[in-house]
Amino acid sequence: MPDESPAPRPARTRAIALIGVPDERRAPHTASFPLAPEKMLPDADVVLLVADDDPGAMLFRYSAYGELAGDTWHPSADDARGTAAEEYGDALQPWVEVPDDVADAHHFAVRYAAERLNDREGR
Repeated sequence: MPDESPAPRPARTRAIALIGVPDERRAPHTASFPLAPEKMLPDADVVLLVADDDPGAMLFRYSAYGELAGDTWHPSADDARGTAAEEYGDALQPWVEVPDDVADAHHFAVRYAAERLNDREGR
């Protein structure tokens, strides 16, 4: 009798981390220094880590206004987390898993950052 259990779901990581106020801007993902200020990417307020059954992991950076602040490919999710830690140092807040029922992790990350920043400004 054939096994009728559902196929295993591919391993997937989707996590976000807010970025507090860094001591200095670190932008190793911005190439071709020196850049004119109008060509620089916006400062990131949140990072999104996405890894699934494809090789590697992507680290996306967004402002709380939804502007893409850069993205980089990494060989693994752990490597992407390490890069984020190097880039943002103590400003990198704890990682939070994106809930499984969220279809668009990018939208979730931007909304999460915007809500948290609005809460912070009201204090």
